[in-house]
Amino acid sequence: AQAIVAQGSERRSEARRGEDRKACTALGPLAAMARAGSLETAKAALSEAAQHFVDFVNQTGSPYHTVSACTGLLKASGFVELIDGRQWSVARGGKYFVTKGGSEVMAFVVGGKFYQGGVESGLSIIGAHTDSPCLRLRPNSKVSASGMLQVGIQTYGGGLWHTWFDRPLGLAGKVVVREAKRRKSEEQAATASDEGTLVEHLVRIPEPLMIIPNLAIHLQNADERKAFSPNTESHLQPVLCSKIFDDRQATSSAREEKPKEDVFSRHHAALLERVAKDLGCSPGDIVDADLCLMDSQPACFAGLYSEFISAPRIDNLLSTWAAVKGLCEFASTTAAAESQDICMAVSFDHEECGSQSCVGAEGATLPSWCESLLGALEVPVLARPAIYSKSFLLSADCAHGLHPNYAAKHQAEHRPDFHKGIVIKMNANQRYATTALTSALFREVCRQADVPVQDFVVRNDAPCGTTIGPIVSSKMGIRTIDIGAPQWAMHSCRETCATSDAGHLLTLSRAFYESFRRIDSAAAKM
Repeated sequence: AQAIVAQGSERRSEARRGEDRKACTALGPLAAMARAGSLETAKAALSEAAQHFVDFVNQTGSPYHTVSACTGLLKASGFVELIDGRQWSVARGGKYFVTKGGSEVMAFVVGGKFYQGGVESGLSIIGAHTDSPCLRLRPNSKVSASGMLQVGIQTYGGGLWHTWFDRPLGLAGKVVVREAKRRKSEEQAATASDEGTLVEHLVRIPEPLMIIPNLAIHLQNADERKAFSPNTESHLQPVLCSKIFDDRQATSSAREEKPKEDVFSRHHAALLERVAKDLGCSPGDIVDADLCLMDSQPACFAGLYSEFISAPRIDNLLSTWAAVKGLCEFASTTAAAESQDICMAVSFDHEECGSQSCVGAEGATLPSWCESLLGALEVPVLARPAIYSKSFLLSADCAHGLHPNYAAKHQAEHRPDFHKGIVIKMNANQRYATTALTSALFREVCRQADVPVQDFVVRNDAPCGTTIGPIVSSKMGIRTIDIGAPQWAMHSCRETCATSDAGHLLTLSRAFYESFRRIDSAAAKM
């Protein structure tokens, strides 16, 4: 009897160990810790990474705020800001960042052994983008209909626009203000006219200022009920307030009936007043703006076990956050002092609409920055092609996770799951820049870091998206792989990913900076 009890106890213990092994597999980068008996510690570490990402997203709302959140992380980690267009002074072992237009950012750590003593050196880059599909205010947004004040918008990128209906919306972006009294520097004060100086400010109003109401089912015909297909010109204009309430506010605040400033002819006074309140200026001081609408509900955890992240702009803020955060963590280790590479995180604007801008991946900014950097480090011009030939780009952009309600949309042998790691994206027609060699090198980085890996290709009967990967690879001749964490509802107003995959991506980013040069140099290549 005692033997039978002992056998039963052993079977239960083995079952529990089996469950722990399954959990370790899902935990991926912290599997070694979990195998050592610290499963709860491993889970806590992944949860901490997910919480950090949620906090990051909740600071954003426009590409400008994405860059602002990134520079906040970088400054807190001791990175030194460089100015675009000026000559740079950098040193081995140093850590720096530069921005352009407020919506593109590059941060880098110069390895202590970069280009010294005949060692192999290159640029180890993680690239992402700061923008997401959204609704943006038109230059003339003043719209009214049926007793309601509305805001005229443009669609930016390829959004799932039906997801923006019945959702309270805030706004975020950049505002240009004419400041007659306050000036940012003595140099500006000396050159400013009596009419004042134009100054850029960021504004973020997470309050539910607007809403796009749906049409009641009783007012739709049978065909309209079957396929909800809103007209993006006439059906996507948000409601700001009723004219009745706005007239009352105008009377109580003694608002001018016909203000002389041109901006009032282009935007509702009520909207200008609300933006001016946050900026601490007069509504008439606002000259122009680039404002994005955003979901006013903060990012949060979801699911019975809080294993999902529900948030706006997961595509592609998850990759931007992981690249910058991973670089900050790498910079604080002794590995940075021993590194032979320049380890870099760069995030571009305008990826969602083709990347053709001075702050997009198609622009000349990244090549120009790299040349400025190599010049500041006194790398001879004739030696620079060798640096680029040893360089490597992780083009990090979210991947399509397997949807339980639409599993048939995925190619049968390539179905990325939540909690099972980072996805390698391959396309034979070069919509993704992955090759057999870049894939093999990436797999080795992940293997050594205990990060699980999955593969994705689209079905032959489905279109394939693209990324900054092919663009940067072709412009700079850098070996590239396209990768990303799996997510649901890409380009929705609100998207979903797994908490563990945020941890996987962060661990991968740090490990890539630490180990890529060693792995690449040891590989026998053609």
